[in-house]
Amino acid sequence: MGYFTIWLEKYNSCRDGILKDLNAYKKQIDEIRDRISKEEIILPLPESGRQYSGRMCFVDGGEGLRELMGAAIYFIKASALLLDKKGPRYINEKFTRDIDINILDYDGHVKDRVELLRGAMEFDVAMKCIEENKPEYIFLDGSLYVNSRIKPIECDEHTIYRKKFVRLLKLCKKEDIHLVGVSEDSKSKLLANYMGMRCNMKFPKFMTDSSILRMLAGNTRYRTIEFIPQSRFESNGRLSSNLIASFPTAYIQPTPLSNPLRVDVPDWEHEFDKIIDVIIDLSKGSRHYGYPLPLYMVHLDAKVESKQADWSTKQLIHHISSGDPTLRETILNKKRRDLRPKL
Repeated sequence: MGYFTIWLEKYNSCRDGILKDLNAYKKQIDEIRDRISKEEIILPLPESGRQYSGRMCFVDGGEGLRELMGAAIYFIKASALLLDKKGPRYINEKFTRDIDINILDYDGHVKDRVELLRGAMEFDVAMKCIEENKPEYIFLDGSLYVNSRIKPIECDEHTIYRKKFVRLLKLCKKEDIHLVGVSEDSKSKLLANYMGMRCNMKFPKFMTDSSILRMLAGNTRYRTIEFIPQSRFESNGRLSSNLIASFPTAYIQPTPLSNPLRVDVPDWEHEFDKIIDVIIDLSKGSRHYGYPLPLYMVHLDAKVESKQADWSTKQLIHHISSGDPTLRETILNKKRRDLRPKL
């Protein structure tokens, strides 16, 4: 029996069961909708033509990883887009960039370690922009709360990451700079946990914050109430002077057809409502995307293309092998899966 026949038989036998399960989930959703007051969570966004001005910095990073037999070669790009916003106009655009290429000893956490190195480099370029250009706002792609709660790994990369995150928080606080984390597609359950405690209910395990908000608000422009995730961030005194912070959070759906953004700030921020208005202003460029366009631009600038990583890996292996041929066979040899014949 061929795969096509097996696939159709399996599909036909599974689809009714999946539909039955989803209908059961839908009943749970309907029960939850009846228990939650939409007005307690969802706040409308009035139509406003107000446009904000100021010097702004948008930061993101990208990475590439090629795993060999004895080592992993990584490529990291970090980019910060600095610009002055004058009402509807963006002027004086300037990029600050950094790149790291190196090898890591292979272990089960190599991908996590590269992500830590990328995050640390993002913090570096943000601090460089602060020191050289004094922006009023720093927008990081991703959540400050997630950055503070990133999975601890016993490695030097985690120590470096945590130390630089603390330095960035302290520098922004000292210089009175608005530090903002923007999560493009959040799958978190922070709001679900908050609402569960507040309303004394338990959400189905498949429901994320975004699905709950879709259930409550649908295709409308809105923001949620501000809430604070329970966990607080405390820096390690061995790395730097102590710093304790929590991260007030809100969701925004800036356009009717977009997905909600999760936005968080440090707890010493006193202009969260204004920051939400700024993000809405920055997101006006696309009705469907509903995301600050400068953050999208810096995302494209920092992306490590697959062809770029492949070419660099090939050239690096060739260069090292020319200097010492034994290194290719012992450390830099490709895995068998990468040598499979292509059909």
